[in-house]
Amino acid sequence: MENFRIESLEINKIGPFKYLRTDFPRCIDAEKAEVHVLTGGNGTGKSTILESLIFPVDLFKSKNSVLKKCWNLNNNNTSLNLKYANRESFSAFGNEGSLQELNQSQKLYSYSHKIQQAVESSYEIAFFAYSGYRKVETTNIRGIQEIQEHPLQDAHNFYLSINPQNFIQWLVNVQTRELIAKGKGDIQKANKYRSTIEIIENALGDIIDSEVKFDLEEDPLGVKIKVDGQTLNFDQLPDGLKSMVSWMGDLLMRMDRLKWVNDTPVLERNFILLLDEIEVHLHPAWQRKILPVVQKLFKNAQIFISTHSPFVVGSVDGAWVHRFEKKDGYSVLAGPPILSEDAKSYDYILEEIFGIKERFGVEVERKLQDFQALKTSFLAEKRQEDALRLHQLVKELLGQSTELDSIVGMELRQLKRLTNQDFSLTEV
Repeated sequence: MENFRIESLEINKIGPFKYLRTDFPRCIDAEKAEVHVLTGGNGTGKSTILESLIFPVDLFKSKNSVLKKCWNLNNNNTSLNLKYANRESFSAFGNEGSLQELNQSQKLYSYSHKIQQAVESSYEIAFFAYSGYRKVETTNIRGIQEIQEHPLQDAHNFYLSINPQNFIQWLVNVQTRELIAKGKGDIQKANKYRSTIEIIENALGDIIDSEVKFDLEEDPLGVKIKVDGQTLNFDQLPDGLKSMVSWMGDLLMRMDRLKWVNDTPVLERNFILLLDEIEVHLHPAWQRKILPVVQKLFKNAQIFISTHSPFVVGSVDGAWVHRFEKKDGYSVLAGPPILSEDAKSYDYILEEIFGIKERFGVEVERKLQDFQALKTSFLAEKRQEDALRLHQLVKELLGQSTELDSIVGMELRQLKRLTNQDFSLTEV
């Protein structure tokens, strides 16, 4: 049976969108997750798209921004429509009061179950949402105890999905079960528990190029994290690593705890993952690696990610890039989705995907623009004042970096050929 996937989204009068219809093309590599990257300036609606995608399956009706900010109850043209593979479509319309009715009644709750649930509370498909802006603080474990929360509690809320205490508690429970299984001589079961934790360890290790291990501590009871042999508490981790441990660990914990309809391995599960700027706390070296690791790890997932990072966009091969821009006060698609290629340079991505042509700081870029304007004026009219100003600009630009010297030097050689004047000399 074909994997469940979101095929298209259509919205009217929601957030910065007057009207939007966007299709999500299929993945071209069966061994990698289908990835859709949302890019665009601040205020172009990337988060609104993610929140719209999660809205119909918001099982616990978390207060996400689509409900609080994006829905115009007084406009009869407001609507949201999602088309799925292997499920009936979802539609909601903004007739006055209808959203309140939808949210307060059992309609949304029932529809969420219809999409995600198969039989007797067993799940065939699940949705998970995370944001890089969620700052994780302290964790405390009081003993070996079962986690009481439903595995999907807050799983659809970008800002509440991460609960590090639950994750650390889950690690303690899994490692305790591993030790009990070993003590009973059930090596197969012990290895199963160990492999669950190794998924996270290996994924994190691949991203940061270091060995990562979770070790159970007896007194006080808890989990220590070893990074290249250095033992740290969760709270001592650098923000970037803590962020990745938090959301990736939380995701695997929820998937491990969820009651599924069959015994398909976790890494082969079909699910929807929505990530809102998860690169926020990450060094560029880690930004380049996180999405390829996730894309290969969960090959049957459909992933939607918003980002401002050219390192994230340029890191994956075969992802669909959806570009948004403001036009006449509304956000619109800047063209059809582009298939990403990890062979493209960051210069290409900055210019073609993000629309950024500048390569230097603001002041240097201003001087380079002044240089081009003066050069054009001098070649046309040969005025001495233009020559003097050109010479002054050259003195200010040269000597700051090899790259800048190369660019300015090329321009100076061209000027010398055309005018027989050398503007790199002390005087002109």
